[in-house]
Amino acid sequence: MALWGNNDNKGSGGTVTLDYSTGVVTGSGTTFGNVGAAATGDVIRFGFRGSGGTYFGDAVIVGIASTTSLTIGSTAGLSGASIASTAFYISQLPKFTVRDST
Repeated sequence: MALWGNNDNKGSGGTVTLDYSTGVVTGSGTTFGNVGAAATGDVIRFGFRGSGGTYFGDAVIVGIASTTSLTIGSTAGLSGASIASTAFYISQLPKFTVRDST
């Protein structure tokens, strides 16, 4: 049962790198856009919260170009630290849970 949204963890296979200047997320071993995977309006969480995890923040997905490329709406909810070859997961958290849901 989901705690915050319809599906708290839709997918997390592979790693991602973010280009802060364009908002483009490039994945390695990812399945963005496949049925049941990431979709426009979902939230991507960069890194993991909790003990031993490095958490960079959350962002709303606004476009998916392929199974390895998507675009986020804003980087305002992110730490500003470099995100490269980073673990992630996709969820259907409500957009209001992200600091800047645009």
